[in-house]
Amino acid sequence: FLLEGYLYPDTYEFYYGMKPQDAIGRFLRNGEAKWSDELREQAAEMGYSVDQILTIASIIEKECGVKSEMRRVSSVLHNRLSSGMKLQCDVTINYVEKFIKPYITGDINRYNEYYNTYKCPALPAGPICNPGMDAIKAALNPLETNDLFFAANAAGVYAYAETFEQHQQNLADLGI
Repeated sequence: FLLEGYLYPDTYEFYYGMKPQDAIGRFLRNGEAKWSDELREQAAEMGYSVDQILTIASIIEKECGVKSEMRRVSSVLHNRLSSGMKLQCDVTINYVEKFIKPYITGDINRYNEYYNTYKCPALPAGPICNPGMDAIKAALNPLETNDLFFAANAAGVYAYAETFEQHQQNLADLGI
């Protein structure tokens, strides 16, 4: 899981006979180049490390299929973190179930407390995917709202709520 979040999604040219470590190096150098001093400073001003912003951005990337909704989803995540609430994002459960458990032996539940945001108290231990720049910028520039909940249906309709009761109504309205 050490490279998750750091292999920047982009178009790359690879050559026959290229060593795997050279390909990985290309991903990592490109990702590093995308992080300007301005983005790093913005993260620091918010009280987050680059690693933490990448983790938030990875959740946004997986939770939000609509680019125009990313900043508002980011707002929900930041508001929950600020208030001490668990993030409770289903995509973190999917990450554990689909991308960790099938590839480990022994106690297959040992990573739940690190990545399942229904169990871990704040951010997961690291990114759950390799987020693009839209998600990174959304993580750094959340809308200013009081929203603590969001939901989206299969049609890509999003609903936001400040209270659990409003969220329950949104789920019903969305048919979820």
